[in-house]
Amino acid sequence: MDFRPWLGYATYPIRPDYARLWLSIIMAVGTLLAIANPLYVGLGAVVSLSWLSQSNFVRIWIATVFLLALAAIKLCRRTSWTNAMSRWMMGLCVERFITSFVHNWLFLVIVKDFEADHPLAYMGISLFAYVMFLGAAALWLAPLFVRDVMPHTPGRAMCLLYALGFVGLYVVTNASMGISESYIGTLRSLIGGDAEGERLLGFILYFSTGMAGLMAVLIFLFQYAIYHTLELQQESMLLEVLAEQKSRQFDTISANIDYINRKSHDLKHQIDALEYMEGSRRSELVKEVRESLTVYDATANTGNDALDTLITERNFFCARNNIRMTCSLAGCDWSAIDVVDLYTILGNALDNACDYVMRFDDVDKRVISVSARQRGKLIVLSVDNHFEGELTMVDGLPETTKTDTFAHGLGLKSIRRIAKRYGGDVLVTAIPPIFTVQVSLLVK
Repeated sequence: MDFRPWLGYATYPIRPDYARLWLSIIMAVGTLLAIANPLYVGLGAVVSLSWLSQSNFVRIWIATVFLLALAAIKLCRRTSWTNAMSRWMMGLCVERFITSFVHNWLFLVIVKDFEADHPLAYMGISLFAYVMFLGAAALWLAPLFVRDVMPHTPGRAMCLLYALGFVGLYVVTNASMGISESYIGTLRSLIGGDAEGERLLGFILYFSTGMAGLMAVLIFLFQYAIYHTLELQQESMLLEVLAEQKSRQFDTISANIDYINRKSHDLKHQIDALEYMEGSRRSELVKEVRESLTVYDATANTGNDALDTLITERNFFCARNNIRMTCSLAGCDWSAIDVVDLYTILGNALDNACDYVMRFDDVDKRVISVSARQRGKLIVLSVDNHFEGELTMVDGLPETTKTDTFAHGLGLKSIRRIAKRYGGDVLVTAIPPIFTVQVSLLVK
């Protein structure tokens, strides 16, 4: 069973920097808030402030608790504001649904005086209801939103949308609380205390207490629709990228076969010619034969079969296009990384590097270096290539120079998404004459 906490707190890796300090501060503030509410409300006659009524205090208290939950997600987990606010809003929707349709209906409408007459039972029933519904949400609803929000989504627009959703939910919650607690007495005096009036008041109470829950359901459904649409869009783009990669792999394999056959044909004639060569010409021909044989020594030995296949294929490609590629990937625990993720990271990085250096006519600039090192559970993979000129960085990644920005902007973003899933990140530096893509991964 997948009991992921609803707010998405377990979806993202813990921040390595000051995570414990932030968590301690948030827990301390949460404890103070938990103590302050019953003290101020329960002892209102003694500690009540003239400029802060109990109802206003509760409103401020609710907003503070809500915002504290967002701070807990963002400060203690490695995630973007967009994804943090997404999980946060889903958590608020579930909490408001429980409060409105379970807690308020039960204790403000159905059994009105139960809290005052049976305080311990009231606390027990409330605790049981919240635990049961939050557990059900974590079990059945949270897995629907386990993936990150699509990285192509404009972050500011999505954060603004979540902020407006929070404001709307908070305003409706305050209006519901005001009607149920402050204005119901006025309505009772206006309508009258007869049976018909009490029935009408009952309907008003049901509606007012359920307003926040209804708003929460609408926001939740709206957010799910957006999330599902973005997820389908992401899958569609990935399918397009995979189809393009399969086509390129087929072309590469065909080209490699032709290249090897051509080299084999040339070697036969060169070996035959060695019988009749003498002196310096013979030495030159031996050197040419040795250089031709290096293509057959392109097999990689990294300790991982899938990685060896990828590097070997790229070695043939580089040899065919006069690109010098050095590789040092041995000594890392590559088995701890999913094969598809490993292919995506290294394949995209090498594709970008090869595409860039092939624009140079000077073979001395057609240089690529691939290296990796591991310290403890941290693997750092670096892909370097020769670089000239300047790049515009957007959100820490270079803006693509190709005209089809929609399709060609996926490479490094896919690498970043995978790296964050492993608790790492991507660092891109473009300082002539070197362009570096450095990927950090935490392995179990």
